[in-house]
Amino acid sequence: MEISEWLNSKSKDYNIGIDLYAGSNIVKSRTLANLKRGQNPRNMAVLIKELRQLSKTRSYSKPQPKPAIEKVVAKTPKPVQVEMERKNQIEQSASAYFQKIKYNELPAVLKVRYRQLKDLFYDMSDLKFVLNDLPTKEVNKALKIILKIEALDEQREMIWRELDHWQDHKTLLPTKTETDFSELSQKDLFLKKANLVNYINKKSKRIENWEEALEKESSKEERLKIGQQINRTQKAVHQHKLDLHKIEGML
Repeated sequence: MEISEWLNSKSKDYNIGIDLYAGSNIVKSRTLANLKRGQNPRNMAVLIKELRQLSKTRSYSKPQPKPAIEKVVAKTPKPVQVEMERKNQIEQSASAYFQKIKYNELPAVLKVRYRQLKDLFYDMSDLKFVLNDLPTKEVNKALKIILKIEALDEQREMIWRELDHWQDHKTLLPTKTETDFSELSQKDLFLKKANLVNYINKKSKRIENWEEALEKESSKEERLKIGQQINRTQKAVHQHKLDLHKIEGML
């Protein structure tokens, strides 16, 4: 096909247009690279503009047909092989993921939480492989798995926060809530949830400001004071998040 034919055609096949542009002796390599990233309204407009300019010059040679390439069909790995590869991949990821935590130095309550964290990590990894193996048409199944992963990820984040706090302050964050919300109506639960979200956002902002001040502070006494403020407020925020999680389970 000639450039003039392509420009006058109604369909204007994008890939054919790229081949025509690539056949030019004055092709712009950067423009060609951008066009090869895929069709979109902007790229199509650029392609039409470039081909119109080329059609007015003689710096075009009709592209030669591409030689046929023999397709090599990759062998499908055996299920046992896939399982072993995935197991090794998970173990390598786990090793990197948990390397900063010194298990022997954790207090008893956090050792329990650490083991829970490892279980969460392996459960999430397994679910991600299940998700990747789903056919594209299984949208509903994929959504259910994604929701499970997100729920596990919330638990994972909570435990990591407890472990990080111990690493930084050598004090414990609360690990459960004793607050009883069973007497609250649905309306009151929604109001309580909104208030907790507001408290969490405000106190989290304070923590960010204190952490910035801590980096700039050189006085040992002031650094200690700021660190104590961060410690107390992180505990309050964590307790709010535990309460929030409990309320969300009741709504």
